[in-house]
Amino acid sequence: MKTIVCTLAFVLLGFSAVIAQTEKGRWTVGAQVGNFQYSTHNGYNSFSGSISPSAGYFVANNLVVGTGVPLSLNTSKYYNSNGEVHYRSTGIGLAPYVRYYVGSNKLKPYVGVSYTYSSTRQRSEMGYQTLKSGGFTSIVSPSIGVAYFINRSVALSAGLNYVWERYNNGNQFYDASGNPIENTTSTSKFLSLTIGFQIFLGK
Repeated sequence: MKTIVCTLAFVLLGFSAVIAQTEKGRWTVGAQVGNFQYSTHNGYNSFSGSISPSAGYFVANNLVVGTGVPLSLNTSKYYNSNGEVHYRSTGIGLAPYVRYYVGSNKLKPYVGVSYTYSSTRQRSEMGYQTLKSGGFTSIVSPSIGVAYFINRSVALSAGLNYVWERYNNGNQFYDASGNPIENTTSTSKFLSLTIGFQIFLGK
């Protein structure tokens, strides 16, 4: 009988600890990484990657509201008829999000949605000529995923995001003569996989 009581107590304590990981009033900080690529082929070298540190607050049990700061980098080197070309693109933005965790186990599925607004700057160097450009990107991204809670304070996560992206060059593109190119807008839709970690703070 004593063994049964101890076992039940242990199970209840473990259950309450899992619930407490995403309970109202807690904070979470973390980062997501994705799209890291490096390639080299026939004189073409490229690297791209992104990381998004984030912070959130649980406004209700299992429901967190927060924001991320997406950062991206894309560089490449290749050759064309004008010689060697060096290209570099950087981006920074703000990405508010809402996420809801489901269940009370260590492995918790979640659903969420985020909106991202970011500024992008590009620079191309071709011999003695340098071209600069820039624009703005808006992204709406619903997501599903799963978080594995290593303990009460640390979780690893993996998510699949459907990305609807709209890019506007903001009249900041210039041709080889330095004249501004007409403002253009492009849209794209794709799936993206992200992997991240989170630290949970509070009671």
